[in-house]
Amino acid sequence: MMRGRDVYATAVRRRDGSVVVDRRAVPHFLEGWRMAKLPLIRGTFALIETLTLGIRSLQFSGNVALQDELEAEAAKPVEERPAEKPRRRPWVTAAVVAAAGGATVLLAAPRLAPWVAARWSAFETPEAALLPTRLALAALAALLIGALLWRDPNAGPGPQSLDDSALWLAMLPAFGLGIGLFVLLPSWLAGLTKFEGGYGASVLKNLLEGVIRLAVILGYITVIGSIGQVRRVFQYHGAEHMVINALETEGSVTEETAARHSPLHPRCGTAFLLLFIVLKIIVGCFFGWPGLYLRLALRLATVPIVAALAYEATRLAGKYRNSPFVAALSGPGLLLQRLTTRAPGPGMIQVAMYALAAVAPEVTLPVGWPAPTQFRPPEASAEDSRLET
Repeated sequence: MMRGRDVYATAVRRRDGSVVVDRRAVPHFLEGWRMAKLPLIRGTFALIETLTLGIRSLQFSGNVALQDELEAEAAKPVEERPAEKPRRRPWVTAAVVAAAGGATVLLAAPRLAPWVAARWSAFETPEAALLPTRLALAALAALLIGALLWRDPNAGPGPQSLDDSALWLAMLPAFGLGIGLFVLLPSWLAGLTKFEGGYGASVLKNLLEGVIRLAVILGYITVIGSIGQVRRVFQYHGAEHMVINALETEGSVTEETAARHSPLHPRCGTAFLLLFIVLKIIVGCFFGWPGLYLRLALRLATVPIVAALAYEATRLAGKYRNSPFVAALSGPGLLLQRLTTRAPGPGMIQVAMYALAAVAPEVTLPVGWPAPTQFRPPEASAEDSRLET
């Protein structure tokens, strides 16, 4: 995916070797509002735009992959197609998982249940309300899990494309996991230490929290980088950087010139991630080391502030990338990028060039390259519509 000032493009290679490109306008939030262009404030809106473009690009590439799977399945002889599975009873799966979730909540709620029970005026004492409260929490968890897992057994085979609501619903648990794993967990672990001594101890705890956060992120990236499909994503990530480096240093891009350039770039989001961790340590020192709940609330509340500071620093690093001072400061971020980029495989640079040519008028595809094709997800047939109602 490549982004210009006003447009962005996503290029995907299909199974038949062709490349499809989706080119759209960048959704500039609060266009015309002057404050949105001010330093520190503009970073917040830029991050929202980046998140939106990433979700839309994932939706487009997912639809292309889904269509390739459907076409490959339809092209198989009838005898090679998998036999139709008998109708399952989804309520059985939903009930089992919901019961397990309810039992987990029942066992894991001794901290939450007393707080709720103390406010339950129907009982004379909080202790008398403790067991009913834990049972009620378990039942609520079971109902929520069952509702999420339920699927009408009479429904059809499902949609032929990914819509916005489905993609956002799938991303919400990932956002929650990311906040818990990378923001809240390091703060909680650092709070288990016994450093004492006033402000100096709070600085040490903030520093330890940053080190833990960095270790968690590095471990996470290393683990997912060993997965084959994620490794391919990292290869395409490197290809994007190589064609951009070629354009910014030579003024033009060919497959040969791009191959000579580094897969690292100072404006990469990986460098932004390292800056975010360092700046979060500095900002956290201003708040000391309050109690757990207040501290976790502050960690969440300061995320937009720290992200805006990191955005400005990354912006300056890209603007003065030839400065020795900036190069020295960007070194750790570029080193971290070695975890999120790989040497691109055959044809990956070509896909990156297709995306770049769609947003940069000065970039032209080599003579003889086929023009990118347009892709539209298929509309549901009348039979599919009847089955889904």
